[in-house]
Amino acid sequence: MHPFAHRMTSETVEENPLWLVVLCDIMTNLMLFFLVLYAFTRQPDQFRIKFVEGMLTAADDKNERAGDIVRRFQETEASRALPELLRKAGLKDAAEVEVREGQIRVRLPSPVLFRSGEAFLSPQAKGALQPIGRMLAGMPNALVVEGHTDDVRITAGPHRTNWELSVARAYAVLEHLSKTFDIPEERFIVAGYGEFKPLESNAAPSGRARNRRIEIIIMRRAA
Repeated sequence: MHPFAHRMTSETVEENPLWLVVLCDIMTNLMLFFLVLYAFTRQPDQFRIKFVEGMLTAADDKNERAGDIVRRFQETEASRALPELLRKAGLKDAAEVEVREGQIRVRLPSPVLFRSGEAFLSPQAKGALQPIGRMLAGMPNALVVEGHTDDVRITAGPHRTNWELSVARAYAVLEHLSKTFDIPEERFIVAGYGEFKPLESNAAPSGRARNRRIEIIIMRRAA
C-alpha cells in the first residue's frame, strides 16, 4: 500500500503547480478588474463621463482609419480598372482617366453621350456609362458631375445659354447613374461651367470638340 500511496502523492505534487499557477493568474486578473471598477465608481461623475467619451472617441478614430484604408484601396483599384473598363466599352480613344491627389477624374466627350444641343442621353451613352456606374455603386466616395461646352453660342433649342446646357447635361448623367445603379443622389454634386473651363483653345475645331465634355470626379472623401 505504501508504494502506491507514494506514487499518487508524487503525481499530485507534479500536477498541482500547473493548475495553481493558472488559478492564481485568473484570481489576480479578477482582483485587478474589480479594483479598477471600484476605483472608477469612486471617481466624480465628470471624470467618468470624460473617460467614456475618450473610449468612444478612440473607437471612432479606429473605425475611421479602417474606413480610410478601405476607401483608399477601392480608389487605387478604381484608378487601375477604369481605363480597361472604358476600353472594353469602346471608349479607349475617347475617354480619359486622370488621377490627381484626392480625386479620380473621368472625362467623357459630349458627342459620346449627347446629340448636338441636347441634354438627353443617347442610347450609346447608356452603354458608355455602364462600367463606370457599376464601379461607383460599390464605392462610398462623394461624386461630382461637371458639364462643359465650347464657346459656340446657342441659337435654337430649349437651352438659352451654354450655362444651361452644361448643367442640364451634368444632371442627366447624375439622374441616369442614380436610377440605374441605385447610387443615392446625396452622394452627388452637379456643376455646369459652360465654356469657361476649356481644356484647349476654342479657336480650332479639335479644341472645341475636346472642350465639349462631361467629367465625373471621384472624390477622396466619403459622401
